[in-house]
Amino acid sequence: MTVDSVTYAVDLSQPADITIPVAPAPTVNAFHLPPASFEPFRMGTFVGSVEQGGPVRCDVVTLAPHGNGTHTECVGHIAGSSYSLRRTLTSYLGMAQLVSVDLVNADKGLMVSLDALRQSTSTINAPVLIIRTLPNPVAKRTMQWSGAEPPYIHPDAMQWIVDQGVEHLVVDLPSVDPEEDGGALLSHHIFWQWPDAPRVGSTITELVYVPNTLADGMYGVSFGIAPFDADAAPSTITLYPAAVL
Repeated sequence: MTVDSVTYAVDLSQPADITIPVAPAPTVNAFHLPPASFEPFRMGTFVGSVEQGGPVRCDVVTLAPHGNGTHTECVGHIAGSSYSLRRTLTSYLGMAQLVSVDLVNADKGLMVSLDALRQSTSTINAPVLIIRTLPNPVAKRTMQWSGAEPPYIHPDAMQWIVDQGVEHLVVDLPSVDPEEDGGALLSHHIFWQWPDAPRVGSTITELVYVPNTLADGMYGVSFGIAPFDADAAPSTITLYPAAVL
């Protein structure tokens, strides 16, 4: 793959999944949304559970993509039903840059500031930016973020990300904006340039977990998107080692 005249060899034989799966509690949760549930379908004497004597497993799954695990969202998240993730991004294979950023104190808890981001990298060299916030405990995979003032991205940092040409942003946070901001959603609006010049092909992916074993740098990346005709859907993000040719 080639980015800015630099060609990379991507090793597809060594995938690293940074997804937090949608699963029954206890698992990551945010915004006071109910946890995902998996209940056997029942009708008459039929039960969709092998454990309960049924012939097959057949679950009725209830979930809220924005709070129940890794999910990818499109501009429809703030613009409404005229924009659907299914119609803007169904899959993606390209190059990503992984950056680890120290969180800093702010009025609403911790945040990714412009200074901290620029201390981690002077430039973004790929259309996909993955931000791993520090510290990075494994407990992020089951964090109960609701009411806990989760970290967010400061609008100045988000504007710099957009200015760097990032098309797809991937973060280990439940949102790029504060949990409570009166509905302003400033960083969402900046990223999608809504409503003045909407970047309808761009996406934000939240609630990933990037293991500490993965070094900062360039990776091949693939997105797998559940085919929901909605603003957001559960997704899988996979990284692959990349080396300059």
